[in-house]
Amino acid sequence: MNLVSNDVRSAVEPGASVAIIGAGLAGAACARGLLAAGVQVTVFDKSRGVGGRLATRRTLVNLPGQAAPVEVGFDHGAPQIVARSPRLRAVAARAEQAGVLLPWAPRVHAPWPGPSHGPGHIAVPGMPGFVRHVLGETPLQLGQAVQRLQRGRDGRWQVIVDGRVAGVYDQVVLAMPPAQAAALLAGHHEDWSDALAGWPMCPVWTLMAVTDEVDWPWDAAEPSTGALTWITRNDRRPGRTRLPGLAVWVAHAHAAWSQGHLDDDPADVAEALAEALTHAWSREERKGVRWHHRAVHRWRYAASGRPAMDARPCWWDAGRGLGVCGDYLAGGDVDGAWRSGDELGDRMAVDLEAAGLLAA
Repeated sequence: MNLVSNDVRSAVEPGASVAIIGAGLAGAACARGLLAAGVQVTVFDKSRGVGGRLATRRTLVNLPGQAAPVEVGFDHGAPQIVARSPRLRAVAARAEQAGVLLPWAPRVHAPWPGPSHGPGHIAVPGMPGFVRHVLGETPLQLGQAVQRLQRGRDGRWQVIVDGRVAGVYDQVVLAMPPAQAAALLAGHHEDWSDALAGWPMCPVWTLMAVTDEVDWPWDAAEPSTGALTWITRNDRRPGRTRLPGLAVWVAHAHAAWSQGHLDDDPADVAEALAEALTHAWSREERKGVRWHHRAVHRWRYAASGRPAMDARPCWWDAGRGLGVCGDYLAGGDVDGAWRSGDELGDRMAVDLEAAGLLAA
């Protein structure tokens, strides 16, 4: 499989423009590097906001003693930001100084040999805040679901949204789950499209709930049995609102359990995961605790089902002006998303500079 081409297209003019499709951390990291090199960048995303799986859902909930519904936040995506790579650590340190990130060292209940989740950071006011910080003033086209890519006779890429050309760019980066990237690559880079179409991804169902307060001393837990793999008291996370007499929960199901219940009715999934959550409490509390809200979210492409097929954390074909990045190419976590997008931005900038295609 030819994953990289070393020939920069002669059709690219000085002041090269790039469309990045996907406003998660991988896309943001790529955009950051390209902007620093003087490349014109526009980021597209089908969602109304940025962040990808660095996500926070805000929901109006009817709570006891309140005359009107109260907004409650659930960090229902990636639990935290753990920076291992030096460049992400540097960016996270600056974000902490700017008040965008807060340190989090949770008390985690886990079986031997101990929790897999260590200290990290939480973004404020919600998890997408860190991605917004990384993107800075990058031009965004949100709520724009890219349907296809079309290459003009001049070699430039037309980004098609709602049947119209939403922009014309010298190069395109796909910072999205592999199945979605495969669809856009079809007809343009068949090797990549075939590889990504067959790339297995694991789904995850996530429960978001509000209950009466319970006598639970932990900030989070990693259950050793049952449907759940991660439980957290969202209201005990840094920068999150506490509700007197109430507990705010986020609980992620195992990938295997989620796969087995992938197409179940959300109400049935919510009931099953709520029952699983109660097993983290004492037997007395299981009987008397009232539920004030529960909902579920299905992350269809939550984690890579197998190691990367290639040692490189991103794919870059300078001859076609196409790039692919995402956490699934570099370990499947937040740090992997950063490394994939950051590395791709570097490769693109180096090739453009070598060809004299960057604006002075």
